[in-house]
Amino acid sequence: MDKDIIDKVGAGIVLYNPEISLLKKDIQAIINQVDKICLFDNKSENIEEIEKNFKPYKKITIIRSSKNLGIAFGLNKLLNWANENKYEWLLTMDQDSICSTNLIEEYSKYWDDPKIGLICPFVITNGKYSLEEYKNLNIPKTSWVKDPVDCITSACLTNVKIAKRLGGYTNKLFIDYVDTDINCKVINNGYKILRINTAYLVQQMGEGKSLKLFSFLHKYTKLNVFRRLKVAAVYTDQRLYYSSRNSRYIRKTYKDHGAKTSVIFMFMFYSYFTLFYPADRSRIKMWKSIIRGFKDYKSL
Repeated sequence: MDKDIIDKVGAGIVLYNPEISLLKKDIQAIINQVDKICLFDNKSENIEEIEKNFKPYKKITIIRSSKNLGIAFGLNKLLNWANENKYEWLLTMDQDSICSTNLIEEYSKYWDDPKIGLICPFVITNGKYSLEEYKNLNIPKTSWVKDPVDCITSACLTNVKIAKRLGGYTNKLFIDYVDTDINCKVINNGYKILRINTAYLVQQMGEGKSLKLFSFLHKYTKLNVFRRLKVAAVYTDQRLYYSSRNSRYIRKTYKDHGAKTSVIFMFMFYSYFTLFYPADRSRIKMWKSIIRGFKDYKSL
């Protein structure tokens, strides 16, 4: 890949107790696509193992935190690192997601538009698509992201100057809807988000629970609605709390927050979880966490 392209991009990953084998695959996929990688560690219990494996790399910088300050704080640290090192673009990755090896090369074909604040790939989540199915999709090479929920942090290329101009990430969100928040800032301030469908990300959203009913319906109908429903991400009650709290913050903060953070959509979203989560989960505790988060948004 052209060195002039590589020199424009720094990559960053926020870490919290990562699985080292997955993190290695993540880094191997991007290390030759970017100039340098910064790992911001949120006080992982396995920090010594992280440093043992990745400190020897000349292209990798590790920043340690004395406590877990959340995803948003870590992303702001990475954004500041990119700005200080004069990168035009920051590629952010999750610690357990793996991108295609053509990611930056494909992104670079479109990044000259001064109104583009974010660029993201086609996302393959929890095995809902196979790579073969993805390659056979009849979709345009690019598409504009209209709903802020539809661009995630992992494999997102962020225009550093634009993100800094908009105030960066919102630290108080801690986790969940941190990416939606920055996406809302971009869209509501007249910038654009571009999806590049010729590059992809394989993403794991928590523990995935396969649902036989929707797998069966998708197999025989081929409808995408059943493809999306056939694997449910299993979140802890704490994650459900943050999801409920922060999605309401998004609704109250941004005029154009998209349909997928509306009250009706979120109620259907949580109802789906309630119906299809593992049987040993307490539905009462789940809904108590959701309701508590809904009320607590006022504390933000």
